[in-house]
Amino acid sequence: MTFALLLMSGTALCFAPDAAFARPLDFNDDQPVNIAAKELTHDETGQTVTATGDVELVQGGKILRADKIVYNLSTDVVSALGNVALLDENGDVHSAEYVELSGDLKQGYVQGLLSMLSDGSRFAAVEARREDGRRTTMTEGSYTPCKVCEEKPNPVWQIKADKIEHDQENKSVKYKNARLEILGVPLAFAPIFSHADPSVERKSGFLRPDYGWSNDVGTFVEGGYYFGDISPDIDATLRVRPTTRAGILTMGQWRQRFESGKLQIDGSGVVSDRREEDGRVEEDRKRGHIFATGLYDIDDKWRAGLNIERASDKGYLRLYDISRENVLENEVYAERFAGRNYTRVSAMNFQDVRLGIRPDQPDILPMAEHRMYGEPSSSLGGRWTAGVSALALHRDDDGQNMQRASADIGWQRRDVMPVGLVLQTDLSARGDFYALQDRDAAVLNPGLDPDSNRGRAMAVAGVTASYPLVKRFEKSQVVIEPIFGASLSPQVDDDDDGIANEDSIDIQLDTSNLFAHNRFPGIDGQEDGARMNYGLRTGVYGDNGRYAKVFVGQSYRFDDDDIFPQGSGLEDNSSDVVGQINLGLSRYLRADYRFQLDNRHLTMRRHELLANGGNDKFSMHAGYIYFDGVAGTGFTESREQLQLEGVYHLTEFWSVNAYTLTDLGEEPGLRKASAGVTYEDECFTFSLQGSRNLINEASGENGTVLMARIGFKNIGEVSSPKIQLHSAEENQ
Repeated sequence: MTFALLLMSGTALCFAPDAAFARPLDFNDDQPVNIAAKELTHDETGQTVTATGDVELVQGGKILRADKIVYNLSTDVVSALGNVALLDENGDVHSAEYVELSGDLKQGYVQGLLSMLSDGSRFAAVEARREDGRRTTMTEGSYTPCKVCEEKPNPVWQIKADKIEHDQENKSVKYKNARLEILGVPLAFAPIFSHADPSVERKSGFLRPDYGWSNDVGTFVEGGYYFGDISPDIDATLRVRPTTRAGILTMGQWRQRFESGKLQIDGSGVVSDRREEDGRVEEDRKRGHIFATGLYDIDDKWRAGLNIERASDKGYLRLYDISRENVLENEVYAERFAGRNYTRVSAMNFQDVRLGIRPDQPDILPMAEHRMYGEPSSSLGGRWTAGVSALALHRDDDGQNMQRASADIGWQRRDVMPVGLVLQTDLSARGDFYALQDRDAAVLNPGLDPDSNRGRAMAVAGVTASYPLVKRFEKSQVVIEPIFGASLSPQVDDDDDGIANEDSIDIQLDTSNLFAHNRFPGIDGQEDGARMNYGLRTGVYGDNGRYAKVFVGQSYRFDDDDIFPQGSGLEDNSSDVVGQINLGLSRYLRADYRFQLDNRHLTMRRHELLANGGNDKFSMHAGYIYFDGVAGTGFTESREQLQLEGVYHLTEFWSVNAYTLTDLGEEPGLRKASAGVTYEDECFTFSLQGSRNLINEASGENGTVLMARIGFKNIGEVSSPKIQLHSAEENQ
């Protein structure tokens, strides 16, 4: 005997855009049902088949259990009663007092439904009816993802509704008299509410509104609409934010998928007053932004992409809380991947949206490179590399323009000697050609030709040797590794003003580049002559995972030149001493400290500390930096900052947090601070957060922000109004 059975467990109880739901469950007619029971009887007169006593029906991955199941052959109705339970292949468990279904599965009735979903959610209803095979109506239903126990019958929160209707044909879920309860207390009510059913990935509809107040934009209300039915590969969003002080902001987003690519465009526009850095106010200015990203696979080796970021003015993005980026990047590129070879061609444009006077960012058109890598140990036991590149920088307003073409070749080999000595040999050569127009040197010296063409060649031979020594103890081991490196390059003309320096201005000696054969960060700067590097790396490593590592090193240049600027740590023959200390004392306590000592007096020139500590109840993060200024860069003055952040768990669910950022440099003072309290359990989160930013008012970030958030698992987040407060002194 085979027959099919369908148990409807209900449908989604959630707010867009997130969804958590009890899925409709059915037995497939094409699969046989295996039935087990203590007793199975057939009543020919009543035309019924009855299974009683620990009845279990198994079909595929579904298991139905009940005290009694009756199948009426004449009416084609299946009835299950007494401890009815269904386990589906998804891990969801559904129980009911009584289930009655028609044989064609289009009509059904469930009484006393309770569903426990695999994610811990709970769904219940007094009764549910299935009609015409496409609609399920539930009466007096409720949904919660929170734990429910006998001691606390009311969960942290749940949604109750008089009626829930799931229309599978129109793929919609509708609620009547929906109520949100927290700890059994009704807090929100919606007479009518609907959303797409779980089988729909997206559906058009209104988005959750937002509202708030700030000193800069005044009171605002934001609403939006999601267009999800444009086509299967296209969707769009439109938002409108009227404000009382800063105009009506309109925002939009367009997303599209192609067979071999994707495109996303975000933009906004408003007519509002614009505050300049000098305090002036420009009235009724057209302002806006556009962000776009795209990627397209041309074939199995080539792909092309774009990244567009543009804003009408410096303060716009921060004022309307759209982006916190300092420099907007615009790029169009194409790249090729073929085996070990890589090719990239791009064009770039930059927009600096930081306050203050900043140097002009050049346009880059083109920037191209091609890199080739040989197989390891394929050439004299080593590996060869080669590459070519081209770069063109263009500035408006008679700034320096540059075109550069470069080619390089290299070879590297690593050997481990029988005595344990590790040797790495590097050979490389490169050639560069520079063409300059309106060069900066001609501005300082009018006798120079503003245009120039120069060529340059450079070769480097280097070797790095290390000798690691290991001593084993009972529960740990100690490693001591002296390291020595030497590099040799021919002398070049350091004063050639026909060679531009566009990519090697910001130089900082560090443990990461101490043994590099060229300490300049780019191509334009080339380190020449003879130099040697030496250092010592040591560490203690415990079998329990704890460790302590120390590295100290220095470099010495044999040539008396001044190719490196003051403050870089490389301006003298003997470089500054650099080092790093890493500690991992437990999973709670870790620290990374880097330092730079003056080579003459061993005074501190740079500190960088990142540390984390605490335990199960308390955790703290500390960050401290101190940098001496570096001549010729954008940071000629010393910088010093301290950042502290901590979280303390008062109970299992309650915690408090605090954060501060303090400037200890030339103009000391608090820059940012925040504090808050958070509640979080398995289904509900609540936080109250206050933050304070002390930044120039024209940036749009100044002031105090108060924000409360409430999060419901599988439903979404509800926020209080965003309130920004300014003191009277700040508004002057």
